[in-house]
Amino acid sequence: MIMERLGRKLRELMVDEIAGLVKDSPYLFFVNFQKLPVPKVETLRRTLKKSSSDLKVVKNSVLRLALKKRKLDSLCDLVEGSCAVTFGKNDPIKTSKVLFNFSREEESFVIKGGYIDGEVLFADRIKELALLPSREVLLARVVGSIISPISGLVNVLKGNIQKLVYALDAISSAKGGSASGEKKE
Repeated sequence: MIMERLGRKLRELMVDEIAGLVKDSPYLFFVNFQKLPVPKVETLRRTLKKSSSDLKVVKNSVLRLALKKRKLDSLCDLVEGSCAVTFGKNDPIKTSKVLFNFSREEESFVIKGGYIDGEVLFADRIKELALLPSREVLLARVVGSIISPISGLVNVLKGNIQKLVYALDAISSAKGGSASGEKKE
């Protein structure tokens, strides 16, 4: 009887902990890691840490209860088999790139789906996300597209001014004066 109550209390604590992680994470990715050696999983965890993400292996029933507690019942379909969940804090693109690249190296590692900004994503959408350029590259492209017209305008104006200077110099030379406006005698 005591062990049963203790087990139930322990399960409630685990559900609360996972529900807290789900609440604090702006995005989640669900993966299947069946037949993946433990050292490979640890390597993946270290790589994910660098992108401010955390891979947790959670009992499916506990994960489903935590998702239901956070009113994310639609994600329960992704929780099957040897399931792990990645909780992220910063950039979901970086995390999706890490998971996608790892899934290309390890055939037994499969991305099932995810959740970003209130939207459930399936594996194909996460692949698209992983293939996007990094945030820095996208920002550089935006800045480049803003600067490009300005640079073009500067070059056009510079060319017109140069042509005017050449024309004035030619007129000055034709009248027999120097470029500074002095006449030669």
